[in-house]
Amino acid sequence: MSTVPAGLLASGAWQRAGPAGRHWVEGLPGTFERLRARWSLTPDGPALHGFHSMVQPVRRGGEPLVLKASWPDEDIDSEARALSIWDGRDAVRLLDAEPGDHALLLERAHAVRSIRSVRVEDALPLLGGLLRRMAVPAPDGLRRVSAVAAEIQDTLTSRWEAAGRPFPPSLAARVEHLAGELSTLDDPYLVNRELSYGKVLAADREPWLVISPRAVAGQLEYQVAPLLWTRLDEIGGRTAVLRQFRRLAVAAGLDRDLARSWTVVRSAEHLLTGLAAGYTEEPVRCRLLLDTFSGTH
Repeated sequence: MSTVPAGLLASGAWQRAGPAGRHWVEGLPGTFERLRARWSLTPDGPALHGFHSMVQPVRRGGEPLVLKASWPDEDIDSEARALSIWDGRDAVRLLDAEPGDHALLLERAHAVRSIRSVRVEDALPLLGGLLRRMAVPAPDGLRRVSAVAAEIQDTLTSRWEAAGRPFPPSLAARVEHLAGELSTLDDPYLVNRELSYGKVLAADREPWLVISPRAVAGQLEYQVAPLLWTRLDEIGGRTAVLRQFRRLAVAAGLDRDLARSWTVVRSAEHLLTGLAAGYTEEPVRCRLLLDTFSGTH
């Protein structure tokens, strides 16, 4: 029987649900045993975990796979839908799914090495190439980034006021204006809003494969800001930020003006979210991106 990792027992999304969450996490060994029997799987190593899920290496007929079960509030349907559409194009393949258990059977990549281990100046062009190659028409029913922009426009002023006006009024007005413009654009592509350094793993079939995607409909430029702020300490100051921004934009074939607009809007939104949550590092990074791309100091 699978053993739930101590880290997941100590902390995870399940804790928000009180006794129901405890019931879920303590029931994972039985869930995994049932799924292994259903899909003819044998364990192939200790289970791993994230904040929302438990993952166990398994084999079926000698093929290395992973069995993943996620906390029910996690958007597992979005993950399964995106992986099904890409069908192995730069992402792990989805072999089977059990919606009732929020479980997926997936191609195995190398969990010990992510693109986080690659120098940021080399990683950004690799991620840009993934963005472009995985750009397929968005299916119906996905959350649209134009709606995200509209929500930011509608709530920005009140959140800015509540945060103590952390940037100048002129910048708040500019962010609000840009968000309004972005809310009117089409949302043509399936975009992975969770594309990040830790969720691109080394693999055998391809050098790198995306794991755990979350699908939205929108423009590829929407995803630029997180790829910058996540490793901003390594990138450096404004000149270096602009240089790496250009490298990413070229690799992904992005519209640079649109990428700048989304970076300003998402950085302002993330800064306000970070301040409300009491974070200290994220707001500092976002301020640097705002200073770099907004033209307002």
